[in-house]
Amino acid sequence: MKKGSKIAVGIIAGIVIGLITVVAFIFVFIMLFFFGGPPKVTKGVDKYEETIKKYTTLPNGRVRTGFFVFPETIPASAFEQEEQPEFYFSYQDTWDDPTCEVYLKCVYSDADYEAEINRIKNEHKAFGGNNKDVLYENSERFNHPVYLAIDHHDFSYEYAMDLGDNSIAYIYTAYKSDLKSIKKIPKEYLPTDFEESLDFENGSYWAEGNYDIYELPNSTPELHNGGRDFGRN
Repeated sequence: MKKGSKIAVGIIAGIVIGLITVVAFIFVFIMLFFFGGPPKVTKGVDKYEETIKKYTTLPNGRVRTGFFVFPETIPASAFEQEEQPEFYFSYQDTWDDPTCEVYLKCVYSDADYEAEINRIKNEHKAFGGNNKDVLYENSERFNHPVYLAIDHHDFSYEYAMDLGDNSIAYIYTAYKSDLKSIKKIPKEYLPTDFEESLDFENGSYWAEGNYDIYELPNSTPELHNGGRDFGRN
């Protein structure tokens, strides 16, 4: 091959490699912008309070909930039971709205169980001056009675499930609209219409028939962003 031809081939190869590098860079940028990289997963009940606080008290919060049905702290009796508390927190900074899966399950003493059910039922009634209740539902949609703070609104769920025998499961999902995307929450703890209720028609912010205790009248989605203390009694 002549010297001139080698130079031409080298230039073309350099251009191709450069284009591939640029395209790869743009692809990675788009993936990070829209999907936020891999999920950040926290496990271990010893990290519960630290994690909940971290994701709700930073400026504007990092999640679109106040975790009102979740306990601020886990009562000591939960650590005295044969079945120890379980905690799983997955957060992915996807474009515009974070994708989350949060699961806490505790078994309490008789006294703490009764106190926790009363807290869930009675404490969280106001948000930003707008009086709204946690909804109680004991229907075939769920395998156990639930107290709903978010019911398929803005592609999210938040509720506490009364499993009986002094056991409560606390659940939050956001932008996980199919069962395959759920990693930790037992499928039997999810509503039977989970996927259907979170499709575009039923789960969007403006869809009718859903519920969000954080939503204010004539609000935009940003108004229920962030901290635990918003409107807390």
